[in-house]
Amino acid sequence: MSFTEIQVVPGPANYYCFPGAIRELTNFYSESDLQQAMWVYGERALEAAQAHLPAVFHAESAGKGCIREHCNEPMIARFAEQAGPQCKVIIGLGGGTVMDSAKALAARMQLPVVLIPTIAATCAAWTPLSVWYNPEGENIGYEIFKQANHLVLVEPEIILQAPAPYLLAGIADTLAKWYEASVLVGNPDSPVVPYLARTALNIAQGLKDLLLSDSADVLAEQRQGVLTAKFIAVVDAIIAGGGLIGGLGERFTRVAAAHSVHNGMTVLPQTHEILHGIKVAYGILVQVALQKDQAEFELLLRFYRELQLPTSLRDLNIDIANRGQIDAMIAHTLRAKETIHLMPMEVTPEVLFRAMETIEQAAGHQA
Repeated sequence: MSFTEIQVVPGPANYYCFPGAIRELTNFYSESDLQQAMWVYGERALEAAQAHLPAVFHAESAGKGCIREHCNEPMIARFAEQAGPQCKVIIGLGGGTVMDSAKALAARMQLPVVLIPTIAATCAAWTPLSVWYNPEGENIGYEIFKQANHLVLVEPEIILQAPAPYLLAGIADTLAKWYEASVLVGNPDSPVVPYLARTALNIAQGLKDLLLSDSADVLAEQRQGVLTAKFIAVVDAIIAGGGLIGGLGERFTRVAAAHSVHNGMTVLPQTHEILHGIKVAYGILVQVALQKDQAEFELLLRFYRELQLPTSLRDLNIDIANRGQIDAMIAHTLRAKETIHLMPMEVTPEVLFRAMETIEQAAGHQA
C-alpha cells in the first residue's frame, strides 16, 4: 500500500470575526507584552482602524513601522533591527502586503504574530506563508513558515467601510480556489488523492456556490453601509475559507494557472497598482480558456460583467497587440517554477497566447 504525504497546515491558532473582535487582543497578551510589541501597518489601514485599537498601541515603547512596499527582504531586515531583542510580539494591521510582511518578520524574529486585516481582499491573514517580491515589485515566489499565525482578529465594521474594490478582489481571489483546486485534484476518487484534499475540494465547491449566489448582494450591502450576516459570511469565506482550502489539501488544492498568469502580469509596470485578486480574476478566465470549457467560460463572463470584474486584457491596461509586453508576460507566466505547468496539458507560449486571444475575442477585442 502506498500513501501520498501532505503537510496539513489548517490555519491560525485563534480566529475571531465579529464586531468588537480586536478587544480579544488583551485576552491573549498582557499589557507589558503589548508595550513591547512591534506594529507594522499600512497608512490608510491605520486611519481606518484607529477607533478600534487598544490604548496600548500608542505606548512609546511599542515599535511602529509603516509599510509602503511589497514584502521584500531589505524591508524585513530593517524592521527586525528596529524591533530589537526586547520585542514580544509582531502585530500586523492592514491588507495582504502588511499581513505577509508581519508574518515574515515574526518568522525572522521567532515571535508570535497577530494579524488584524482591514480589508477582505485575500486569505493572507489566515495562511502561514508570505509572498515575496524584489525591490522592483516583481513576484519572486512564496515561503511557507513552520509556525501558525497565533491570532487573527477581523473587525467586520472596518471591512465594511473599506473601499469596495478590495472586497471585489477578495471575491475573485477566493473564487479561484475552486478552479485551481479542481484542476490539481483531478479525479477526487483517485487513491492518490488524500482524504483531506477531497475535503478541501468540497469546501472550495461550497465557496464557489456561495460567491456566485451572494457576491452581488454583499457588494450592494457594502455600498449601503449595512452590516449583515451575509456580509460577514462572505468575509469569512474570503479570509478563513480561502486559506483553509490550501491548508488542508496542500499541493492538491493550492494554485494552478490562474495565479501563474497573475505572476506573469507583475512584470508589466501598469499592473502594479491593480489588486491581486483582480489580476487573478483574469487568470481564472485564462485557465478556463486553456481547458476549453465553454460553458464555464460563459458562466464566468456573466458573473464578471455583473460584478464588473475584468473580462479582457484591455480592462487591465494591457494591449494584446503589444507583443513585446505580451511576450514578457507570457515568459514570466511560463517560468519553470510556475504552477501553470500542473495543468493537464502542455502550455506553450503559443497555447497561452491563443487562450488570451480567445478572451479578447469574447470581449470584442482583436489582436
